[in-house]
Amino acid sequence: MNKEMVNVFCLSLAASSISFTVTETKMFLPVRELVKRKNSLLGELISCGYCFGHWVAFVLVAICQLKLFEQWWLLDFFLTALVIAWLSAFQWALMCWLMGKTGK
Repeated sequence: MNKEMVNVFCLSLAASSISFTVTETKMFLPVRELVKRKNSLLGELISCGYCFGHWVAFVLVAICQLKLFEQWWLLDFFLTALVIAWLSAFQWALMCWLMGKTGK
């Protein structure tokens, strides 16, 4: 496996972990409720693991400057973030399923 794919996988794990923590855990429940009261659109964003995972992926790609496609920088940024978000969505769903199985 090449270095870029390892980086994509690692960033997808980070994105799914951040997304799950913010959107699903009791620790962030007060934050989610506060944001929902202040702005319903942002409240929905911070409560949806799939949606929030996309924004996390965009931030992580911007910070790490990972390039998968070596095309025009904006297209490369967008596509790389979408690949990471797509992979993190599966990982997020798996974590939700596992937490449901454990009763948490």
